[in-house]
Amino acid sequence: METLKNLLSWKRREENLFKIKRYHKFKVMFYRTNNLLHSKRVLSLLEEILPIVKSLYPDFDEKKARLIALHHDNHEIILEGGDIPLQYKLMMSKEELSDLQQKEISAVEILSKSYPKTINGYDFKKLSLHAIYKDCIEAQAVSFIDKIDAYCEAIHEILAGNNIFLEPIINYHARTFSRLHKNYPLIKELFEIENVWFDFDYVVDLKEYYDDGLLGPKPHTQESIEKYTLIPQYEKWKKTTILNFGIKPLINQVEFPIISTILAKKSL
Repeated sequence: METLKNLLSWKRREENLFKIKRYHKFKVMFYRTNNLLHSKRVLSLLEEILPIVKSLYPDFDEKKARLIALHHDNHEIILEGGDIPLQYKLMMSKEELSDLQQKEISAVEILSKSYPKTINGYDFKKLSLHAIYKDCIEAQAVSFIDKIDAYCEAIHEILAGNNIFLEPIINYHARTFSRLHKNYPLIKELFEIENVWFDFDYVVDLKEYYDDGLLGPKPHTQESIEKYTLIPQYEKWKKTTILNFGIKPLINQVEFPIISTILAKKSL
């Protein structure tokens, strides 16, 4: 069991983020990732939209945004429950959400006493609170990309035959992407631009993939990853992942390989 000293260690920050499982409340996730890969991929995805953001908002602080991206989940290292998926937040009452936010703030307060006061010239505590409150343009841009990564993780599972992730996909469309102007008022102009990153006018129609034989249940392979899915954000997400982290995170099944193999054989 981790000691509090280890959890509060700045030198072990990446190690501790690596231990936090993504979507951990979902008991079956074939290609489960962790908060370390997630934070680095959020940064990589952020780089994709930075030229567009800067063209609209000249005062946008790129350095600040990059730091928020890398450190936006640090508080989950000591937060009870770790990474809490959107699905569970949607089931919370206003009181429960408020209580969760207070716990996140308390976690930041604790970390700020042992982490460096500043990171690359920026106050660590302020960066972390921006990530929680989403009260600046940089934090809202990171939050949007954070949702893109989680959404594409869910699509990746669905395309491997893990239908548990249908609910997250539907909820991301219904509760996040259909309300982008309301959810991210400081960057609302972004969502007026014709660009694949911001096009959520439709819910992914999975039926056509079943009908065309493109969808499993089948484990991902290098060949399947190279197939074009007609899901624009997912295609960009795949390319960004491969460019920055290689193809292994997309095809190396880390959980339930036996179940997936059995399902694949049944689909033949």
